[in-house]
Amino acid sequence: MRPVAYLHEGEAPAFSPLLAALARHGGTVVPSEPGTALEAALFGLCPLGFAGAWIEGEELSARAAGLLAELEPEARHALRADAVVCGYAGPRGLFLAPRALARLFERLVYPGVRVLWLGEPRPELAAGLRGVTRVDVAARLPGEGEALLGALPEAVRGELALRPEAVRALAARADLLLFTGGMLPNEVLSPYHTVLALAPIPKMAYQAVERVIEPERFLAERLALFVEEALGLELPPQAFYEL
Repeated sequence: MRPVAYLHEGEAPAFSPLLAALARHGGTVVPSEPGTALEAALFGLCPLGFAGAWIEGEELSARAAGLLAELEPEARHALRADAVVCGYAGPRGLFLAPRALARLFERLVYPGVRVLWLGEPRPELAAGLRGVTRVDVAARLPGEGEALLGALPEAVRGELALRPEAVRALAARADLLLFTGGMLPNEVLSPYHTVLALAPIPKMAYQAVERVIEPERFLAERLALFVEEALGLELPPQAFYEL
């Protein structure tokens, strides 16, 4: 099995679970902090015999997308590459996060849910929400909220709420709260809610809702997709975390 690289700057939260999962199958993960040599690192992967690379962090993934000549449609649209795979034509950039989000909904969320998006606006993830009934958006600024709504698939596009009372009204009608980081207002949480957390949430939130799907679960889906794309090895999310 060809090795994969792990490109990061500073923290490396996905390295240990990726290494542990691949080590069980005889795989190797080589960490690297490329710094200003990111272009050399990306274009050296294939000649050096790597199957691909995981790219950690939004800033590094944006820089990688700007350097790679070949990008999958999701990566080209988002201007991010969170993974690279080596093919005959050289390194190809992927953006796996929207597909991982869609898989998470397929595996863990019952069909027909109404979603309220809370937290940081991340339009690059919007394509992962095609399978739900409706997505409402809570935003701090009108421009941010409108940009996020515009990125959502038209069939699921809901309302934009800016004022706290409007956010609470949308939360009362939502089945699932999609939290992407920042502040999570305690007053929007109800015992019937599921919280799909793509960022850490306060401990008290666990007591206020029916169910929390933790950020590690989203990361596990992304890693599973990376291993499948780079190595052709299909591993369940449980291979990366005890879930």
